[in-house]
Amino acid sequence: MTIEPTTLTLSIPATDDGIHMAEFEVEKQQMQLGDILQLDLSTYALVTNTTLMADFFGRTLQQSKMDIIIRGPIVTRLGSLWNMKLRINRLVTMDGLKGVQDATLVSMELPGDHPLGGIIMSGVARINNPSKAVSMQMGPVTFGIYLPSKAHPEVDFYKIAEVYSPGLQLEAGKSSDIAMSGRLFHLDDWTLEEKRSSIVDLRSGSEKQLILGELLSRFIQGDNSTIQVRALSKDPDLPPWLSEAFKSIVLEMVFPGSPTKDFIRSLDMEQLEFGFSDDKRSALLSGGLSSVLQLPPNVTFPIQVLKMKPAAWIKTPGGSNMASLGILEFLPTESRQVGTTLEVRLDMDNILLEVDQDRLPEFYQFLNSSFTEEWIDLGIAGDARAVVECGLGMFEIGPILFDVVTSQRGLGGLVSVPPLLEKLDVVDSTEQSLTVKVELVVWNPSNISATLGDLSFLWSYDGYLIGMATVADLHLQAGNNTIECVGMMDPSIDCARKRDPNCEPGFARNASREFISHYISGDNTTAIEILGYSGSTKIPLLQPMMSSFSISSALPEIDQDFLISATLYLLSHTLVLELQNPLDTVITVLYVNGTASYKDEPLGHFLVDFERDIASPKPILIPANDHQNETSGYVKTPRLPVTFDLSSVGYEALKKALGGSLEVDVVCHIKAKVGSMLMWVDFVKDGVNANVRKGF
Repeated sequence: MTIEPTTLTLSIPATDDGIHMAEFEVEKQQMQLGDILQLDLSTYALVTNTTLMADFFGRTLQQSKMDIIIRGPIVTRLGSLWNMKLRINRLVTMDGLKGVQDATLVSMELPGDHPLGGIIMSGVARINNPSKAVSMQMGPVTFGIYLPSKAHPEVDFYKIAEVYSPGLQLEAGKSSDIAMSGRLFHLDDWTLEEKRSSIVDLRSGSEKQLILGELLSRFIQGDNSTIQVRALSKDPDLPPWLSEAFKSIVLEMVFPGSPTKDFIRSLDMEQLEFGFSDDKRSALLSGGLSSVLQLPPNVTFPIQVLKMKPAAWIKTPGGSNMASLGILEFLPTESRQVGTTLEVRLDMDNILLEVDQDRLPEFYQFLNSSFTEEWIDLGIAGDARAVVECGLGMFEIGPILFDVVTSQRGLGGLVSVPPLLEKLDVVDSTEQSLTVKVELVVWNPSNISATLGDLSFLWSYDGYLIGMATVADLHLQAGNNTIECVGMMDPSIDCARKRDPNCEPGFARNASREFISHYISGDNTTAIEILGYSGSTKIPLLQPMMSSFSISSALPEIDQDFLISATLYLLSHTLVLELQNPLDTVITVLYVNGTASYKDEPLGHFLVDFERDIASPKPILIPANDHQNETSGYVKTPRLPVTFDLSSVGYEALKKALGGSLEVDVVCHIKAKVGSMLMWVDFVKDGVNANVRKGF
């Protein structure tokens, strides 16, 4: 049986029999008797009613099922004599594309700035065609990407990008990958498809800036967003009905978030400076806040962070927030982009650091660790907003959450470079005490500086308190610090602070005597302990740390030996001492009991009690040393009686040195007044240059 060539029409239900939207030619075909009529078609349809065709095509794209009516004559011929003419009027139900609901942007690249403005955008969209009946193949297609407005997101949309596909092919029942490339617009090029007027209260900038900021904030934190993709009828070769129908292609597509979710990769605090005050829970914090931001791997266009506003808490690693940073406004930043990494730094100036009332113990521990430990781990958590500028324009992103741990260099107990007492001057005295001024050199190895206010310390030597010191308005900087302390040497403090009725004051006096003895003997290997106590500071936040404060410092070196030289007169059995006062107050020598030796062999002994011996000269007054020249504080004693050990090996060496000199070792037990304070001092010196003379 032969089916003769014919023309059939396509129409949709509810249309008159004589009205159709398209017609198509059916070629001559053969079929066997008993077969069901089945037409194999591969032909073009001629659109006869553009309005109906546009409506049908649009419904096919949007609906899950679609009815179409096929009408027209069918002429069959059997052999050469018999033929039959039939008329088809058949309603056919077929699968539609259901609005192509399953669409995903499976890959995306934002490599750089676009020459027309905005950012170059390329990617691959995966579109699933749910219809088992309808396939669609088209040439080049332009798509618009849209985001809903804030005022009426259900109807008003901003077009934010256009992308181009060289070809669109959707096979029935399959997923197809569509390559696209184009431009993500600069904010100035956004257009609003507005169906109703709106007034929106946008306190953080324009609506466009807010929408873009929210999209990119979600993107860089790894969160997906939904965008709307529409086909645009930009091909002039498309017939009007197809252009109109083409507009009905609207895809709700996933805009995938970055595969790297930790946008703020690291955060560090630099050159910190704490300003403490009388407030019980707060301090002022200055310094640098540096962060390394990890851009998504598919984002390589230039971007600059202009300013940032972090809402941050300081916390123990893995613990609770203990103090908040009161950054109330955006702070200017410096940023540098290296590939997909952004290095950002901002400076804080007197930002309020407020400690949570329930977290004061943890904060006290943090301060104490900052002093005692070489390195401390500090948690910083919160969120940050930033104003950025790139090819898309200037807009705000955030809040970006962060919870990082940074390592800070601590003071390490100030033991890596021990503090050094560099200078000790007596500025006043009483019968019981000396007031001294000391320069203490402290090396701060950390990057933490602090304004600590007025501080006071106890001086301890050999386990006994021998005095106190105060520092006015101390500002401890990173690196080297020269700190001026005013102290009072008063051994009575030891028993006064111990409040023990059985305390023996003589122990502290002996410790004080030993301290001065080592100093004037030029021995700077002995350390003095500088201790904090409960009353060291009036600043509440510092009191726990200062109560346990302790550092050790070596005694300062003196510029010139206390005993410069000696001259021994063999016949008169006398000696003359050349002395130089290391202090800037008068020393009055009232009693001296000394022994001289040579290579551990005794030479002689001298004992003079200037207060009781009628024949002895007046007490030796050693003038104060103002350190202005080499002779300041210098004195030569009158001749003092000495008893030589005539049978000793040392005395034989002394005679051989007659007319020359000999290095001798001297040990003296001295009673003196330093200023007005009476004390006993032991002086020990090896290798004193002794001139040996014969005369009287």
